[in-house]
Amino acid sequence: MGSRPARVAWFVGKHVLRGLWISTMVLTPAFGFWLASSLAAYENASQWLALLVGLLLFPLLPVGWDLIHVWRRNRQTVPRKQILTRLDRLVLRTLLVNGVFLAVMMWQAPQLSFRALAVRGDWIVDGCDNIVCAKLRGGILWLADRFEGRWHEDAAGDDYGASDIPPEEIVAAPELPGGWPLATTVDLRVSAMPESVQTSVAAVGQYLAQRIPDRKQLVKALHDYVVLRLTYDGATAALTGEERYTKRPSQQGDDVWRARTGVCEGYARLMVALGKAAGVEIAYVTGYIRDTERDVDPNANLDVVKATLEGYGHAWNAAKIDGVWYLLDATWDDTSDGKTEVPTTYLLTPPKLFRHDHLPEEPAWQLVAVPLSASEFARQPLLSPSIGRLGVSLISPSRSQITVTDGEAEVLLDNPYRAELVAYATRAGGTSEEVRCKVEPRVGTHAAVVCELPHGQYEVKLFGAPAGARSRRYDYFGTILVNSR
Repeated sequence: MGSRPARVAWFVGKHVLRGLWISTMVLTPAFGFWLASSLAAYENASQWLALLVGLLLFPLLPVGWDLIHVWRRNRQTVPRKQILTRLDRLVLRTLLVNGVFLAVMMWQAPQLSFRALAVRGDWIVDGCDNIVCAKLRGGILWLADRFEGRWHEDAAGDDYGASDIPPEEIVAAPELPGGWPLATTVDLRVSAMPESVQTSVAAVGQYLAQRIPDRKQLVKALHDYVVLRLTYDGATAALTGEERYTKRPSQQGDDVWRARTGVCEGYARLMVALGKAAGVEIAYVTGYIRDTERDVDPNANLDVVKATLEGYGHAWNAAKIDGVWYLLDATWDDTSDGKTEVPTTYLLTPPKLFRHDHLPEEPAWQLVAVPLSASEFARQPLLSPSIGRLGVSLISPSRSQITVTDGEAEVLLDNPYRAELVAYATRAGGTSEEVRCKVEPRVGTHAAVVCELPHGQYEVKLFGAPAGARSRRYDYFGTILVNSR
């Protein structure tokens, strides 16, 4: 029988393995149920459906499978000897059923699964704000963050390449100086540049560098030139599958300059090429963006709407001015057909505003002391840097997607400069149904956007204009996805 210590070690090891075996049976279906219910909450499906899926994963399917086995064995004239105990069979069948479910989800929709856990993994504590729920919510979201993978199923780097600046060289100032947003008026040295000068990218960069000594204004001139020179190539952006690689025109700086069209990579690479010619260090940055106001068909189905909220691969830039890195995105400032003004919302934007809708693959390019993770980026409300232009700040909700059960959704804002606010909700899923929301004053400088929403999933879109503005042009500054039950 061996020595007593050996027998004790064997006994302990046996029971430890047994405990791990049974724990696996419990934890695997628990994770399956959590994923299924989070997907249901994310898609605004019935929680009863999620409960049914969870019960199917365990115990209905595993136990039912074992009962069929027992019934078939009892019908045998001479039953075969059992190799596994009933508990072992139940554990094994539970692992197989849940393993198939999880494998299918992680293979077919890994990013959707990650986003559902990151954004709605804590659905079970919806509406609960006490300290116990806060601790539980924190624990659930911490666990969800552990499953963080690639943010988008088509990594930005696959299409656009990556930055050539080592992360250790990306050092941002603790607080960037003010001055944002810059004037939208295009410098005459850009708008009136003779065609005879525009013989090459190098010629344009040198021409502007010789005439604009101020480095910040020089970067603005390069940005404005790119916006005016290029037209966004929607046809190329729409390519999918193999066509993205076989039919995609070159997006190198010289090539898009000659073609006068490009996608985000082309805009960003032209900025790099112009910066090199002008003696300004401009980095090429890749990552992901979220938006519901840009290049989205108003009749788009729910999948398209979700995609804009979830993230697309994208490319933009950072410019080094007087030793400090600044962020810019010429593609997203190319929203005007005018020749005298160019938007500057995404030009030298403060990093904490820029990361409302841009998440670089290299965290150092967030230019903040504590970078956001992909999970936090997915959870945070979808805002535009324009909210900073208006001087407005979002108080609640603190999430990109919320659930309401009484049909009333409320967005609370701090509006110290009395910007004029408007909001409306549109039903996701390709309908034209629109609900105009009320803007109500609250205590002090607070204002509430209140939307009465029938059952369904809605995008509550927020717009604002500076108080007393002559043009009364309302700029989009945010979207909250609302599940109304």
